[in-house]
Amino acid sequence: MVAYFTKPFFDEVATRLNADPEWNKKAGTIAAKIVLTCADRGRSFLIEVRNGIVSASESAPDVAADFKFEGPYEAWSQLGRGEKDLQSLVLGGKIRFRGSMPKVMALMGSLGRITETARLVPKEF
Repeated sequence: MVAYFTKPFFDEVATRLNADPEWNKKAGTIAAKIVLTCADRGRSFLIEVRNGIVSASESAPDVAADFKFEGPYEAWSQLGRGEKDLQSLVLGGKIRFRGSMPKVMALMGSLGRITETARLVPKEF
């Protein structure tokens, strides 16, 4: 079991996605950089998808990325527990989004798969 919103957590999400044939089939042409920031804990992670291969690294919140999501730990925890989805957290103002809305809408299926995989990782909050 790993602690939520930590490097080991995001490494496990990346490992699971990279081993998932369904993900590889659907995300094989995706190239995107996504920064996830937990504002009240001072932690940011860069999730990079290149030709469907996912990697995770700690980063600064202002690193160059296609999409950035920032919110408090409580909002991220609601996402991780499956209590809320990313779209409702963004639309409800709990998580702030920066980037191209049309581009992120085209990736909602893939982002949903990342979220679904993250929810399956055994974790403690």
